[in-house]
Amino acid sequence: EKEEKRKHKQEQKEEKRKQRQEQGRDSSSSSSSSSSSDSSEAKSSDDEEIKQQKLKRKQIRIERKEIRITKKQQKEEKKKQQEIEKHQHKLEKEEKRKQKQLEKEEKRKHKQEQKEEKRKQRQEQG
Repeated sequence: EKEEKRKHKQEQKEEKRKQRQEQGRDSSSSSSSSSSSDSSEAKSSDDEEIKQQKLKRKQIRIERKEIRITKKQQKEEKKKQQEIEKHQHKLEKEEKRKQKQLEKEEKRKHKQEQKEEKRKQRQEQG
């Protein structure tokens, strides 16, 4: 952005310099009466050129602004997506942990039942 601003300022300076040069030429050429009609034609074409350049620069500024906005939006979208993925990953991890816990609990119960069964068998035999 700083680089763009610097370029823009440079363009503005260049444009002002050109305009001053043009005005200098116009004033010197209009002083002689014979070339005054020529200078007015030249001035109108210069004005047209200046208008075109202004439009062009304005268009470039608009395009750059749109690019900045687009980049910003993409960045925000990416950030949101990463947050969603992070959250999803967290949920999956939690789900796995719960699943493991359940399996452990099942194994423990099963062992407990087997112990009970063996104890009953020993009691009946005894």
